[in-house]
Amino acid sequence: MQIMTRRQFIVNYSLAVGAMMGAGAIPFGLVPIKPAFAEDIKFIESNCDNRGKKILVAYESYCGSTSEVAQTIADVFCNQGANVDLRHIETIKDVSSYDGAVIGSAVKSASWYPNAIAFVKENQNDLKHIPVAYFLTCLALYYDTPETQELAKSYFNPVLNAVPQVKPKEIQSFAGMLDYSKMNMIFRMVMKSKMKKQRIPEGDFRDFNKIESWAEKSAWPIMSTV
Repeated sequence: MQIMTRRQFIVNYSLAVGAMMGAGAIPFGLVPIKPAFAEDIKFIESNCDNRGKKILVAYESYCGSTSEVAQTIADVFCNQGANVDLRHIETIKDVSSYDGAVIGSAVKSASWYPNAIAFVKENQNDLKHIPVAYFLTCLALYYDTPETQELAKSYFNPVLNAVPQVKPKEIQSFAGMLDYSKMNMIFRMVMKSKMKKQRIPEGDFRDFNKIESWAEKSAWPIMSTV
């Protein structure tokens, strides 16, 4: 699977907007200045140089909120004495030196982002030999019910089916964050319409106590038994 870089995304986006303008779908003067995949979003990366197990916490994020979830998981591991690298998926070159990996993504079209799936696929030969855990963030869990939990769990199916050789020992879904200020005009309009139908308001629905608890009580025991 080919990974689309942000530069490629911007080029494709510009071509698409140009075509839509030419067809009259977008009036002149209403073209957003920034692409939907905002270039000014900061993707957190960090490391703690402890002497324990070397763990990778890798993530894909749309507006940056999933990176803060990944940071929380990485901090828990660091406090346990692990040597942790927190990395945005696009910056990872090699995973062969890690003793374990936690990989997560925001959700798009009922799935991890395509490049997150591609990352697992491209590194499966290394990942299948170490403990791996998956997580995701999604707005479906604004309503925390057994039905939405099952729905969120199904969002892992694309990566599980695409890379069956990598068998995560833990998977976990977390509620996400909806921040219209980080979206361009067109994407914001689309999301507002979609969220209105689902009756999901703008806001931060991440439960960092739940995230920390999962990292400490579920994910860390898997990583520490390498």
